[in-house]
Amino acid sequence: MKSAHLIGAIFTAGVSLMVSSCSTGGRSPSGFLSNYSQFDTGYGTTDAVSAYLKPGVDLRKYDSVIIDPVTTVITTSTASEQVKEQLAAYLSSALREQASGKLKVVGAPGPTTLRVRTALTDVLEGNKGAKAVTTVHSNPQATLTGTLGSAELAAFISSVSFEGEILDSATGERISAMVDHRIGAKREATASTTWASVRSATNQGAARLWQRFQTARGQ
Repeated sequence: MKSAHLIGAIFTAGVSLMVSSCSTGGRSPSGFLSNYSQFDTGYGTTDAVSAYLKPGVDLRKYDSVIIDPVTTVITTSTASEQVKEQLAAYLSSALREQASGKLKVVGAPGPTTLRVRTALTDVLEGNKGAKAVTTVHSNPQATLTGTLGSAELAAFISSVSFEGEILDSATGERISAMVDHRIGAKREATASTTWASVRSATNQGAARLWQRFQTARGQ
């Protein structure tokens, strides 16, 4: 797959964000994304995707990408640090796997470099009572295996959603962004769900995220 195809896959993807509207402006429910009014409205639709693409943007010049550490914004008190690390590790690995061999992953901004920001969250629109804990996972490790093992953990996994955006790394301007309501709500987990299945869902999310950008690039 050419780099153009890959860059695009990061935006048919999104992993999932539970929102009730993308037309209210301000910040997303978790606070991770700004300019929320840019998004179209996708909550409650079949694809359950809300997205934004800068009109008229030329995406063909980009050949490298900065992948920021995955952020988690979690209100569920029963979600351990190990569980949050596991989810962040899955997403981080999936994003890098998508970029490998297609875009050069770099650490410094430049005129042909993108910046990818992503977050996993269980914060819902209107859920202002619970206190969210925000964590930036600089080097997350996946250490859990087997099944989820409990209904409580399965309920949390089912509620996890995603926010993501791609920026021009030099200017900070948003090129594209997406929230996708699929992974948690449409892949409801149970106590017998395996961590391998959770990883598979996360990988599919990352692939869809790149895909939309690829499609917009026309390659």
